[in-house]
Amino acid sequence: MPINRRQFLRYTGAAPALFPNLIRDALAVPANNRTGTLADVEHVVIFMQENRSFDHYFGTLSGVRGFDDPRAIRLPTGLPVWHQPNGAGGYVLPFHFDAKNTSALSLGTDHTWKGSQATWQGWDAWVPKKTAQSMGYFDRGDLPFYYALADAFTICDAYHCSVFGATDPNRLYALTGSNQGWIGTMGKLYNMDAGGFFNGDPALDNVTPEVNATAPNWRTYAEVLEANQVSWKVYQEWDNYGDNYLAYFRNYRVNADGSRLSPEEPLYRKARTLAPGSHAGNARGSTADWLIKDFAEDVRNNRLPQVSWICAPNDYTEHSPASPNAGEQITARLLAALVANPDVWSKTVLLLMYDENDGFFDHVPSDLAPLNPSMGKTTLAEIGTHETYQGEPVGLGPRVPMLVISPWSRGGRVCSQLFDHTSQLRFLEEWLVQGLGKPRTAVTCNLISPWRRAICGDLTSALDFSAPNHSWPASVPPTAAYTRVSGKPYPQPPAAQTLPRQEPGARVACPLPYELSASGELAGERQFELNFINSGKAGAAFIVYSSLRADGPWYYTVEAGQRIEHEAWRWPGDAYDLSAHGANGFLRQFKGRLTVTAARPEVQTRYDSGNITLLLSNRDGREACRFTVTDNAYGAAVATHTVAAGQVATVFCDLSRNFGWYDVSITCDADPQWLRRAAGHVETGRASSTDPLIGARPPR
Repeated sequence: MPINRRQFLRYTGAAPALFPNLIRDALAVPANNRTGTLADVEHVVIFMQENRSFDHYFGTLSGVRGFDDPRAIRLPTGLPVWHQPNGAGGYVLPFHFDAKNTSALSLGTDHTWKGSQATWQGWDAWVPKKTAQSMGYFDRGDLPFYYALADAFTICDAYHCSVFGATDPNRLYALTGSNQGWIGTMGKLYNMDAGGFFNGDPALDNVTPEVNATAPNWRTYAEVLEANQVSWKVYQEWDNYGDNYLAYFRNYRVNADGSRLSPEEPLYRKARTLAPGSHAGNARGSTADWLIKDFAEDVRNNRLPQVSWICAPNDYTEHSPASPNAGEQITARLLAALVANPDVWSKTVLLLMYDENDGFFDHVPSDLAPLNPSMGKTTLAEIGTHETYQGEPVGLGPRVPMLVISPWSRGGRVCSQLFDHTSQLRFLEEWLVQGLGKPRTAVTCNLISPWRRAICGDLTSALDFSAPNHSWPASVPPTAAYTRVSGKPYPQPPAAQTLPRQEPGARVACPLPYELSASGELAGERQFELNFINSGKAGAAFIVYSSLRADGPWYYTVEAGQRIEHEAWRWPGDAYDLSAHGANGFLRQFKGRLTVTAARPEVQTRYDSGNITLLLSNRDGREACRFTVTDNAYGAAVATHTVAAGQVATVFCDLSRNFGWYDVSITCDADPQWLRRAAGHVETGRASSTDPLIGARPPR
């Protein structure tokens, strides 16, 4: 659907009321479907914003793993993860930020490096470390345009920042695949090996700062693109909040002999050039106008590079005190510029994500690399040098919002594969290899650690190239009109706290590459063992918790097609309790007594064409026992099964009405404390539905 010049000018300088038409027009443009593969993509636009967590923005969105997560962890107190201790014997629940009557739109919290992992191992330090305001969240009424984008395109609800810390290291991961041991401190980069700071703002005034031995000089992915003749550009203006981190690197500043780089050199011209007309003394229009004009004119004139990075102006970054609604405005204008040239838009993937969480609460704990046997285990021969910082595990960080906006991601879908900032580079790798025919060795980002490559996906699962052009009508509200707030009260938790609820309704779930299993058994004196099995096509991470021990949790990384067996825990008492959490709501729970009984109950779960089969085993028992199978969520009747000594009963569970979701508990009369719980989703390689339990649970 062509858009004329008048519409183009209206869109690129759009008022909020025009944005509903914008999304409808974006949905109306058919995807380039020349090959039905990744090769149909011709442009990738990467727009990284500042300092918001997933729950903080999208915890109430229907279908995603948000505030109604039925398999969230429990805290060491035994309460669900949302009951964050306040340090005074009480707790703070997530509470809605009043965007109209408080200064919530301008609020930020502490987002420095997490410090000790011991502080965060229970995922219960949010209020003491980040204040009660860390528990505040927005909803659809506050962020109507972002929610409309999620309704129209694809949201990723398992996308994590790379480091539980500040902007600097996270943006370095996004641009280079690593932070090479650098930790962000007060807006500067600190080299822990050289013991010094690298000072100087990137491209704020186009003056080269002093470059010395502590300046970063490892290879950025833009240099990989340059070496492979792939066009690229950074879109920015003078007040870019210092978020163009390419300009921190020595190769973008000086030549090999130390002389200043000429503005005509490719790295300078593509990474450090400001939008035409953009300078501090130009008072005409907002700072965003110059960036939008530069981007929009390249789109309109078919000059959009194959890869673009966008740095928002200071007031539009969403970093406090910048309003989230200002971020909605600039995002809408960027999308409008793309939609104004349907031929370009039909071939473009726009990735919108956030560099870090600003200290705002998210309920999903971060997967970490197991650094030693006491912390867990991995099938990897090598984790990677920079997955540890002064003995502490580096990443992943908390979840942050991620939207994949493109003609191949329409449908209001949810992608629940585990991602982090390195996934952006993995996507570029796959696109360059599969789409442009580049040699993999030439485009691989060698700085991404083996551990991140094992567990974090490449974002291709968020896109549908085989059948992208199904219709998806959307009713889209305008963006909110609220802007930066001053002189209003600080938001506080309400006196009467209640748990937030998610919007009702399921969403289309993208097919995922997971097929995970975990089983357990008594083994030796006072020991219980777990086995982790990954039969899927992607590596997976597990976190194991116990209510009976204080030395956890434990972290496990299992590559695709691999397993970890006979992982043993020794128990001081007569009871054991272990819960293994994995991707997309996967859960296996094991409870019971260590005392050996005449019956020896155990359970295994097998996948069966989109369903599951439970194997109720009494193979090693001397007496019969009775199992009781209870559906915790989806309405199946309670069933009992008596299993003779030395036998195994097979129980088929039809999940067709549940879209492949299951959550069952199995108890046994041989041990009143004995419990096995199996929950998760069975993948079939086809699109499915998000968990129907989300948004349908009674008040807790």
